Amino acid sequence: MKYIALFVCLFSGLLFSQDARRFETDIEAFRRQADTLDSNSYDALIVGSSSVRMWTDINRYFPGNDFLNRGFGGSQMSDVLYYADDLIFDIPAKKLFLYEGDNDIASGKSVGKVRRDFKKLLREIHRRIPGTEVYLISVKPSLDQERMDRKKKYLAFNRWLERYCRKKEQFHFINVWPYMLSENDEPRPELFIADGIHMTDAGYDIWAEQIAPFLE
Repeated sequence: MKYIALFVCLFSGLLFSQDARRFETDIEAFRRQADTLDSNSYDALIVGSSSVRMWTDINRYFPGNDFLNRGFGGSQMSDVLYYADDLIFDIPAKKLFLYEGDNDIASGKSVGKVRRDFKKLLREIHRRIPGTEVYLISVKPSLDQERMDRKKKYLAFNRWLERYCRKKEQFHFINVWPYMLSENDEPRPELFIADGIHMTDAGYDIWAEQIAPFLE
């Protein structure tokens, strides 16, 4: 039995690395940028999936602050884990904002699996860069029906993330979910572009309102 367990572990690791490598082009671009990057010129680092990648004008929302954007579209927490050195640990940052979990659950992963991936990364952050304050942005709602069919899972994950942050001084929870809903508890259409998943400027306004207090 122990040999079977070892095989499963090795096979799972192989699949994990092969899947993550679909982002090698994106990460290589970050590596090239890092070669000429003065990390001291940035006030904060933001890492995450396409909602982060598409926030190309993020600094416009936070006058006086300069963000380094490390968003790569379609990513999940397992991908951030795989490329953590390139995305996080090789770039000293006093403040780290992180958005993942959206694509994870949409892909069919269980809340438990997503939690475990988050814990792995957060433990490494606590161990390797304990002086960095980490701000975890909740999963947002969307107009996409397949994603909203998983609403209970998203909310369960957000609740766990909030509880986790309460126990750790280094970690802070930013809950954008309720502010993106109408009075009828439905996602507000004006906050999303045509695909129903990604955000308009109005959607990013909501995010900025919730993030801004943590930059003071």
